[in-house]
Amino acid sequence: MTIAALKLIAFGFLIAVVAVPSSVTVERDPCVDKMSNADLRECYSKEQARVNAEADSLASAIAIRFRRDAQEPIAGPVVSEALRKAASAVTKSQRIWKGYRDQHCEAVMHSWTTGSGAGAAHESCMLNLGRARVQQLRTDFPH
Repeated sequence: MTIAALKLIAFGFLIAVVAVPSSVTVERDPCVDKMSNADLRECYSKEQARVNAEADSLASAIAIRFRRDAQEPIAGPVVSEALRKAASAVTKSQRIWKGYRDQHCEAVMHSWTTGSGAGAAHESCMLNLGRARVQQLRTDFPH
């Protein structure tokens, strides 16, 4: 292998490391060992249900925290109003995000046309978007 090729590989690795934010966690695919489409679909279905329930719970806890903090006398009227608006916006964004997730993953499923992997692709999409939502909520509202 030439020096130029080694430099190119090293540069590519450096770009890959620098381009991934340190707050991003790459999670292992929990269904990687499943062999059939039916097993994949069942596994992804269970995992996505768990992760999406976590996203709902986290969004709810964030909104509850904002509403609770808005009631603190020390917050004052301006901060209290901002916290109430934040609580409402988090709740609304979760509802809208779920609509986006559902429509996007439905498109993924339909893109498989009549393929037997359509159901697994849908559930995998739901899992991946759920994981991303949990990460985003934790990053944006770190308390």
